[in-house]
Amino acid sequence: MKLTCLWILFCLPLLANAQSNGARYRVEFTDKAGSVYDIPHPEAFLSERALSRRNRYHIPVDENDLPVSSVYLDSLKRHGFKVLYTSRWFNFATVAVVSPEDTAGVSKWNFVRSIKLTRPDNMLKNAIKKWSEIKTPATKSIQTEADDSYGYSSEQIAQLNGKVLHENGFKGQGMVIAILDAGFRAANQLAVFDSLFLQDRMLGIRDFVNPESNVFEEYQHGMNVLSLMGANTPGKLVGTAPDASYFLIRTEDENSEYPVEMDNYIAGLELADSIGADVINASLGYFYFDDPADNLNYDELDGKTLMITQAVETAEQKGMIVCVSAGNEGDNAWQHIIAPVDANGVLSMAAVNIAGERAPFSSTGPSADGRIKPEVAACGWDTWIQKYPDEIGVSNGTSFSSPLVAGLTACLWQEYPDKSPAEIVDAIIQSASQYASPDNYLGYGVPDFGKASLLLQETLADGDSEKQWKVSPNPFDENIRLEYQGNGLLDDASATFILISSTGTILKEERLSGRVELVNNLGALPSGLYFLQVITNGTTENHKLIKR
Repeated sequence: MKLTCLWILFCLPLLANAQSNGARYRVEFTDKAGSVYDIPHPEAFLSERALSRRNRYHIPVDENDLPVSSVYLDSLKRHGFKVLYTSRWFNFATVAVVSPEDTAGVSKWNFVRSIKLTRPDNMLKNAIKKWSEIKTPATKSIQTEADDSYGYSSEQIAQLNGKVLHENGFKGQGMVIAILDAGFRAANQLAVFDSLFLQDRMLGIRDFVNPESNVFEEYQHGMNVLSLMGANTPGKLVGTAPDASYFLIRTEDENSEYPVEMDNYIAGLELADSIGADVINASLGYFYFDDPADNLNYDELDGKTLMITQAVETAEQKGMIVCVSAGNEGDNAWQHIIAPVDANGVLSMAAVNIAGERAPFSSTGPSADGRIKPEVAACGWDTWIQKYPDEIGVSNGTSFSSPLVAGLTACLWQEYPDKSPAEIVDAIIQSASQYASPDNYLGYGVPDFGKASLLLQETLADGDSEKQWKVSPNPFDENIRLEYQGNGLLDDASATFILISSTGTILKEERLSGRVELVNNLGALPSGLYFLQVITNGTTENHKLIKR
């Protein structure tokens, strides 16, 4: 599982000695002519694990996987630019430029599609306190003593019914989670992360903000996020994927907010792809910048306009699951979700407290084109995290609801490795508390990973047309109707239906009296997910039902 630094340096066209000073520009190229790589030999630019993931889910290697042309990069270097990193998917290079005058005429080079300033050399004073503590009244009793082997993590994991995955042996073993964030200060020194290093499950680090820095000496936000997945100190703090492996990627500059950070984010997604990550957590998002001219418009959050949104969707197409925070703008003038939450297929998280009440700061949907956003919710209000320098305490933000879900997503996928990313995400959404009646505050609600596991176990994706029994309506209110559609004989003694709760409790079991059966008086059942088994002539088929 352990990756070597030599492999990372070989496969990614990055300059480790790039200067951190100078303006940043994105140089987009017209094509990839002159590339020394080709599609028939992907092992030259993708890891064995990345290729294994592609093969498992029948994802082809295509032209946008090819690295940027080295010929074009050499031209930029000869011109005096420092190439910081490149994007395979969008065919651009991010460069550091000492003097803006050096960019004159570059846009007219025959292989350059465009050149755009993404961060000035003389940055404006940061007017956005993007990492300030979110203050909001506590609405639950905050633990003062550790609770069971999970310690302070107990309630926030139990809220997601995540302990059932752990009890069944799925704690993220063999799964790789990439974290895109602002820094991971002291993560290599804190006891809650000891097992990551002792067991060689800290696979690597990368800094796209400043290649010369050490992510363990930068801002602590990423360390806080990591603690919600990778912490493993029984009785004190345990993450949702304590046995997973991690790759830490710094893409966010905590001291400023410029569009270059969205390009850093794209580079981070591509690195995660290259190393073969399964799940990506990015508790980051964008809408306002230090220069108001760069600000996004809500209309742009339509799932297709922004490059960062397109990048998240590309990451999903490459076989990864991307988890993001919905944003903390619910109680300010913006209110909306932030980019790239608008991406199709992403798993974005609202924040609730342990009682399931929406945090007032949690950003709201829908996307600009009217889709339900965010997808689900988890504890991001009074969330127990590892803090710097060395204390366990509570904090607020959708930054913390996202990794809680991301870690359990990795555990669920570990249990069902043959399921596609879309099937895993769909099961999580279908398990959520308000799946039958979603809104744009909590999306489909708080997921139940025990239910999600049952959904995948029962292979409920089969259409009713392939089954012997048609069950309707779904969702249901008071009654359900079963109609036999099979070709075989059916008598009074040959069929039985069993209605089961999401926790496995048998609620009703009866013989069927004919080819059409009405099951009445179900109105008193709580809203949520149910399973119906119908046993016909010794054959069992499973149906999933939603009670409004």
